[in-house]
Amino acid sequence: MSLSNFRNYASLELDLPPGPTIVRGGNGHGKSNLLEAVYALAIAKSSRAGLERDLVNKASLENLIDGFSYAMVGATVLSKESSERLEIHYRSQLSENEDGFTTQKFIRIDGIPKRSSNLVGRLNAVLFSVEDLELVFGRPSTRRRYLDILLSQVDRKYLRTLQQYQRATTQRNHLLRSIREGLSVPSELDFWDDQISNTGSTITAERVKAVRSLSENSRPLHSEISGTNEKMCCKYISSSDIQSEDEPSLIEKSMASAIRNARNRDIAQGSTSVGPHRDDMKIMIEETNAERFASRGQARTAILALKFAEARFLKGKRGSEPVLLLDDLLSELDLVRREKVIRHTAEYEQCIVTTAEINSVPGTLLKEANELEVIDNTIRPSS
Repeated sequence: MSLSNFRNYASLELDLPPGPTIVRGGNGHGKSNLLEAVYALAIAKSSRAGLERDLVNKASLENLIDGFSYAMVGATVLSKESSERLEIHYRSQLSENEDGFTTQKFIRIDGIPKRSSNLVGRLNAVLFSVEDLELVFGRPSTRRRYLDILLSQVDRKYLRTLQQYQRATTQRNHLLRSIREGLSVPSELDFWDDQISNTGSTITAERVKAVRSLSENSRPLHSEISGTNEKMCCKYISSSDIQSEDEPSLIEKSMASAIRNARNRDIAQGSTSVGPHRDDMKIMIEETNAERFASRGQARTAILALKFAEARFLKGKRGSEPVLLLDDLLSELDLVRREKVIRHTAEYEQCIVTTAEINSVPGTLLKEANELEVIDNTIRPSS
């Protein structure tokens, strides 16, 4: 693993061997930044930063090279069959915006320039963090993004279709506002309606199948982690009245009908009200919506089950085990659940656990783990 001018790390070279690795250090010292870097290589973007320039070490801007500063996240990913060098490069230059600079992102795979979409899924990873409670209590957009990231890691066709759908929705929204202002006519919507129902039906069908898999896998995991008889499941909630959850052609017919029926409303609002960009996934406990009725403890247990179900989903689709990334999670759990979580992480070839409190790490993990420590903006073997 190599980091250059990424977050608080000016320069870092790190070997992360198979098995568990514990990264300990005080809050704000950069433990989460390491996991952010690993996960960025899996999904081709930061899980935390809204803008690329937020990832760049600000000190690097004091030493520009030909007017630019450079940052990089890279890793050599080893599998049984091959090895690949994955890199995300960030090039920054001074600007008049509020931060004083702009940043561009470039992808390289084995040294060859590639699109971001070519990077997604080459390294599979599952990130566990305290922010995961947003999957229960947060906005529907958070849950949609979760599903899109998951499916994009295992299916590049899904990612391409999602990008096509997003472009079609943007164009249709522009046209809706133009019709509302009297600059265009409603018949011009026909082309974009077809594009949305065609690509949207594929997205919906894949999401429904993924949610069904997550639900089936999370149910026994939830019972085991919670130690109760409470039953958990996940449900996909569509914005259109789909007649079949499995058949894209039937979903497309239902979606096309719903889009036609919503046309006048959409023109008045200037936005598209039907399609997978308006759908949701609900986490249910005992057949009630966890968002409305679950305690934080219940929600946290449900999310743990969901995340381990995600890992199983990735393993089943890709045929290889994902890297598990546990970001300061253990301190949030009681002793019994810590032990259960660690027992499940042992099923996977590589796991990286960050913690500010080494006492929160079960002894069974400490005995086996490679232990690292964050000190003075670098990471070194723990003394």
